[in-house]
Amino acid sequence: MNNIIDTKDLITFGEDFPKLLIGDKAYEVNDLKETADKIDEVFNDTKLSQKEKETKIMELALGEENAKELMAKKLNVKSYRNLVQLVMATIQGITLEEFKKQIEAKN
Repeated sequence: MNNIIDTKDLITFGEDFPKLLIGDKAYEVNDLKETADKIDEVFNDTKLSQKEKETKIMELALGEENAKELMAKKLNVKSYRNLVQLVMATIQGITLEEFKKQIEAKN
């Protein structure tokens, strides 16, 4: 007898991107594997400063225009960190709290 495993909720294709609602605007977050791979490369690039890494990550995940729009806003430090972490969590398909636990576990 053949076993068939339904993967409809586990594996998705295409560009049905998750969105972050910030203020009254929804920003699409590119969570494709190829984008995540590029983000990993940026994260591991020792030649880039932390700010350069965060900027490139935001541009890859949100698109240049949306990233620049958000980065131009007057964010306090906590909000800025939350924004970057929310983007990273969204790419992974986890909550902000789960992402923060991952960071704590690595330190």
